[in-house]
Amino acid sequence: MSVFTGKFYGVGLGPGDPELVTLKALSALQRVGHIYAVASRQSDRSVSASIIAALPDVAAPLTELEFTMSTDWTERLKRIDVHALTIAEQLKNGVDCAFVTIGDPMTYSTCSYLLRFLKKLLPKLNAEIIPGVNSWSALAARAQQPLAEDKQELRIVPGYAAEDVELPDHATTVLLKTYRTRNQLLQTLPLDRDMIYGENLGLADEFYSNDPKDAAARPEAYLSMLIVKAGRNKQ
Repeated sequence: MSVFTGKFYGVGLGPGDPELVTLKALSALQRVGHIYAVASRQSDRSVSASIIAALPDVAAPLTELEFTMSTDWTERLKRIDVHALTIAEQLKNGVDCAFVTIGDPMTYSTCSYLLRFLKKLLPKLNAEIIPGVNSWSALAARAQQPLAEDKQELRIVPGYAAEDVELPDHATTVLLKTYRTRNQLLQTLPLDRDMIYGENLGLADEFYSNDPKDAAARPEAYLSMLIVKAGRNKQ
């Protein structure tokens, strides 16, 4: 029976710009024996793979894992279980492994599900999660607009179902993955609220704008988000 010595790293790569990968994340990726990433569902371009390729002295082989976005949760969990088994076998053989994800590994990320499965398979799992720069911080920085000030609240919510979205006046609301609902959300935007739309942050085709008309004219982009600022002078 093999001795379990491998360490699992869940690594956040940030929104897309390799220069936003933290030193701690880079150090881990330079040490591990194998790297796993989510295969792109929307195009031939894997953002995670392109970030890894741009980092210095990262020599570990990279395997892209295909996950499903099926509405059937049983099917989704089965696929995660299969990939967890693959990584667990490497860990059992003493290979340090990293699962990389754009953004942060503990925020709306496949990594959190994978970690849960690995802990069931390997109760004594040696794991470390390395946080990443999140997309809404990157967008606010690019637009040079504060997310929240003083007593304003900051809300992070998925933007999949526009009819379920609430935009309280006292809070800034970050709407993630708006690629199918963006224009519907823009149509319901209160006239006295400022917004920031961004897509493909840190990539060559990055776009951001404070103008709802400019945002609405854009084609759908999978890596997109919408920030609706708190009402003016709301504290």
